[in-house]
Amino acid sequence: MHVDGITWHAITLDPAPHAAMYKLMTDTFGVTPMMEGNGFVLFMMPNGTILDLYEPSALPDYGFNSGGMIFGFRVDDIEAASRAVEDAGCELLGQITRLEAMSYAYRHFRGPDGRVYGLNEYNPPAAK
Repeated sequence: MHVDGITWHAITLDPAPHAAMYKLMTDTFGVTPMMEGNGFVLFMMPNGTILDLYEPSALPDYGFNSGGMIFGFRVDDIEAASRAVEDAGCELLGQITRLEAMSYAYRHFRGPDGRVYGLNEYNPPAAK
């Protein structure tokens, strides 16, 4: 397993700050949402970095960290990374989820400090 960096960030915001951040991302930064749902939006930057904005009502069943922030480690092999963090005593949360349209896969885990983190694998199509 190789870790390429921290490339996924998620923030939990109440509805008014959530709307303000949405406006900042779209109107000021010019980033188009890649996915949206009730109380959730995902922005993918040109370099593959992801920012998720959640309202508390849209959080996954296992929740996120107190303070409302989570981040994920970009890995080259999500299956190997999952085995490695589990072997290190971390709790895997859910299954690996693959988003084929984004060439992206993710999985959450609870670290030894009790916080939730992510593993993510991004394999963009080769440029022509």
